[in-house]
Amino acid sequence: MSADELRDLLNAVPFRPFTVYPESQKAFRIADPDFALLTPNGRTLVVSQQLNDTLEVLDVPLIMRVEVETERAAES
Repeated sequence: MSADELRDLLNAVPFRPFTVYPESQKAFRIADPDFALLTPNGRTLVVSQQLNDTLEVLDVPLIMRVEVETERAAES
């Protein structure tokens, strides 16, 4: 996963929620672009976990895959 691909997902109109999977295989869902920050150099993605109000700091090069929700799933 590249920083440019993440930027495209975060800036998409309309936005579609997606989940990132780093090497740890723990999933981080990004329901809204306001809950994620990609640093200017594209090396770090900070994700706000809405349920417990914590921040997760992810190394972009360690993100193995991203799953973008289908329109149908995003509407639920």
